[in-house]
Amino acid sequence: MTRALASVAAFILILAFGSGISYWVYDRQYAALISDGSAQLAVARSTFSRELNRLFDPGPAVYETITDTRLVGLSDLEVEDLFFAVATGPVRRLPQINGIYIGFPDGRFLQVQDLVPLNQSATEGKLTRRVIDDPTGEPAGHWFSTAKKTGRWVGVDVASGPYDPRSRPWYKEALAAESGVWTKPYQFASSGSLGVTYTRKLYHDDGALWGVLGVDLSLSSLSLTLVQASEILNGFGDLIFATDLAGRMLGHPDLVRAKPSEKLDVEAFLERYREKNSVEQILIESLLVPGTVSIVDTGEAQYLATRAVLDPDLAMPISIYLAEGMNTILADANTTLMRNVTLLFVAIVAFGTVSFYVVKLGVEVTARKKAEAELVEARDMAEAATRAKSSFLATMSHEIRTPMNGVMSMAELLALSKLNAEQSGMARVIRDSAGALLTIINDILDFSKIEAGKLDIETVPFSLMETVDGASEILIQKADEKGLSLIVDIQTDLADQRHGDPTRLRQILLNLGGNAVKFTERGNVRIKIRELSDHDGEWLRFEVLDTGIGLTEEQCSKLFKPFVQADQSTARKFGGTGLGLSISHRLTELMGGRIGALSTLGEGSTFWFELPVKGDEGTVPAPDHDLSAARVLLAGLEPCQADVATRYLQAGGVTDIGADDPENTQPCDLVIAGLGGELDDARRVCKPGGALALCAGREALAGLPDAAKKSAAVLLPLPITRPKLWRAVAIALGLERADAQEGDARPELAFTPPPLEEARSANAIVLVAEDNPTNQVVVRKMLFRMGFACEIVDDGAAALAALDDGGHGLLLTDINMPGMDGFSLARAIRGKETAADKPLPIIALTADAMAETEAECLAAGMNACLTKPIDSKMLVSSLSDYLPAGLPLRRDAESDEPEPEEAEDVPDLPVWDREIFEPAAMEEAFGKFDDEAKEFVLSARGAWGVRISEVGHAMQEGDMAAARNAAHSLKGAALSVGALRLGRIAGELQDALDAQDDVMAGIMAEVLEPTLTEFDETVKRIF
Repeated sequence: MTRALASVAAFILILAFGSGISYWVYDRQYAALISDGSAQLAVARSTFSRELNRLFDPGPAVYETITDTRLVGLSDLEVEDLFFAVATGPVRRLPQINGIYIGFPDGRFLQVQDLVPLNQSATEGKLTRRVIDDPTGEPAGHWFSTAKKTGRWVGVDVASGPYDPRSRPWYKEALAAESGVWTKPYQFASSGSLGVTYTRKLYHDDGALWGVLGVDLSLSSLSLTLVQASEILNGFGDLIFATDLAGRMLGHPDLVRAKPSEKLDVEAFLERYREKNSVEQILIESLLVPGTVSIVDTGEAQYLATRAVLDPDLAMPISIYLAEGMNTILADANTTLMRNVTLLFVAIVAFGTVSFYVVKLGVEVTARKKAEAELVEARDMAEAATRAKSSFLATMSHEIRTPMNGVMSMAELLALSKLNAEQSGMARVIRDSAGALLTIINDILDFSKIEAGKLDIETVPFSLMETVDGASEILIQKADEKGLSLIVDIQTDLADQRHGDPTRLRQILLNLGGNAVKFTERGNVRIKIRELSDHDGEWLRFEVLDTGIGLTEEQCSKLFKPFVQADQSTARKFGGTGLGLSISHRLTELMGGRIGALSTLGEGSTFWFELPVKGDEGTVPAPDHDLSAARVLLAGLEPCQADVATRYLQAGGVTDIGADDPENTQPCDLVIAGLGGELDDARRVCKPGGALALCAGREALAGLPDAAKKSAAVLLPLPITRPKLWRAVAIALGLERADAQEGDARPELAFTPPPLEEARSANAIVLVAEDNPTNQVVVRKMLFRMGFACEIVDDGAAALAALDDGGHGLLLTDINMPGMDGFSLARAIRGKETAADKPLPIIALTADAMAETEAECLAAGMNACLTKPIDSKMLVSSLSDYLPAGLPLRRDAESDEPEPEEAEDVPDLPVWDREIFEPAAMEEAFGKFDDEAKEFVLSARGAWGVRISEVGHAMQEGDMAAARNAAHSLKGAALSVGALRLGRIAGELQDALDAQDDVMAGIMAEVLEPTLTEFDETVKRIF
């Protein structure tokens, strides 16, 4: 009972206190808002008066102009010409002026007005002139208007009666006034609009009357001026109108918004506002004293209103009425009152329910704590599942890759044996296909990384032709087995050097191409690459077309979803996980592109994707020799293959390409024959010394009789590519040997450097800042073979000191070095350079193949960025661009290669997984993989165990920065000597640490030691 009484008392207290406060606040706001509204009305009075004065200002202005022209004293003809010259412009340009005229005491009359005589269809414009120069003989005068074509004033016939200005009210009122006078509003006879006339006498120099000037001003502009003045005040004024001093309505904003038919009779339109009970009439009767502000109750609403009267010396004496609704003025006060009432109500309701919510809150807090505990448990379980999944995927990847080493090693062994061109190609396919067997596990790993946001897309230079042709070499094996034609159709004028992620591009092509081969039973599969014309060559469209089973619209809608195939029955017939298209879709999006499919059931499908892969100018593929003299015949090829071959040959400079008819063809340098035609006919077409190239699938070529193989100079396995075609033509012209090995000639590595002092005097020394001993040796060896003298220092500070000695033409600097790193070194060098100095070229060396790293290098003042392991071709290209002074100083190196016949005594080479150790980097640095190179690899490996221990110790201590630095150092050193797998795992560890992914970092750290052991066992077998 006590609590109830207390509650009632509190309720009454809250109600009384809240009501009192609300009333007090409303009263204070009411007075302030009325005062503000009155001030705004005062400003509005001033603004409207100023704007309306401008409306009537042309009347007095025309008088002053006529007076200044000194018409008095001129002849009648001169008066006529000068008056019309002065008066025509204002009538034409000012919408409020309806006409200007002069009446003379003898009855003469000159007038220009805004009026088109109804019977003058040949006239131009709206202006007419009227001249009454003989009031007695021709009292109606003469009319003139401008001709439509010439614009000249010409006489026109207008039916008009006599006109005597002396009898008009405007003339009489002017005579009765001492100065200018405004007539009462009346309806103009000429235009029918409502208006007034400003009239004033004109005198001779002796004071005698010379004439009377009249200026007709239309009041139709009055309403528009009211609207425009309101807009200047941001729409102020709920009600605005103008009357004469007697209260007769002259202007209203509603007239501006009226229908055209209503504007024809302005008087009738304004009559509605003159009714006694209209709001306007009530305001007119209430506001008797100009300049005061009053609250006027019209019965329907209340207004805060005022009245202003224009100065008769400046304008027609009219009254302007301005009114603002009290609801608008008091809106803030009403809002505050409603808010206070609402708050009062809320307070009362809150008071009545607070006890209930206190109890309920206690219950909810308990439930929330329980739910949070369950969420934490669920999160821990999810994280544990993620760690288990990642660990399982990493382990499975390792276990599947290990037995695959045998397959890939056998392919490597086969490739190293003495093989002909066909056999070498088959060995390459075996090796590539062995790598393709890991597609499923790689797909699962990639999908897992994509789902976790851990898959990085790199942007590196790559060859479009090599990437696409390499993918097709893998796809052709399955295509051959099914008897399908695989056609690679690359637009021939595309730049070959591109910037993007070739690994992911190849993966998408293999996924789409593999599906096309899988679901096609007869016909062909075509890989087509074209440039998107509306993207300046930076976007390419890749299409994979097949003649397979096709898809329905419903099946197309299911594409690109993980673990889903368009038709589940295809999974039983063709196999597959359904991940390929989903991964392709995700990879395309990650690379900033788009992907889609077009298909017709039973006719085939076209899967396409478009990617931004910027191309380098001047990198369109071209043959090594001039092939323009060749005559080539294509015989027995499928039409689509012949079409592609023709365009590829034309791109190589071959213009004389024969039709598919050996019997009616002139002798040719090269005949490219399919196996579907008669080979004897093809051989007969060859010139003496010409060549026959047989073109077919690998299986078909391998099954040819030995005699057929020997009769052909070249075997061209499908798919047809530009390098294969161009080489065949070169062999036919005798520019290449058919049995030549396809090795890379490296003339850029056939030099020795000049003495150091000679290079210093030419400012051509390459300064290398690199803290890793392994990388120091690799860079030194490469620069030596390229013919550039160099000096090597351990860090940025030592590099700055060395630059003080002079003689350096270029700086190669690592990014991550103790003390002063590469970024700080570059900024310090740029800071010391003056405008008169020639900037020192600076090239970064980094193991981080990321676009962000390159951008940071350029921002620090570097000129270029090379990734480790160092590509000797990229390095020598950069040196040639940025250090041309060093090129003339290079010495040709003497060859120390053994004689060819001694090569037969070379013992059989061991077989190993090139992913574990790739000696190509050492061959580039040392010239060959000899004992010195092997000793260097072993010495470099001695430091890797220490780095791995540093990684493990730092991660145990929670020092992720130290772990990251150790992983970066291990990555760079391992990749530099060719320990690819160890270097890549160290790189993935570094990426995980950068992303603060402790789970992935732990997994990568755990596999470092087994990977090093794997490297040690491989090296023992090799060395």
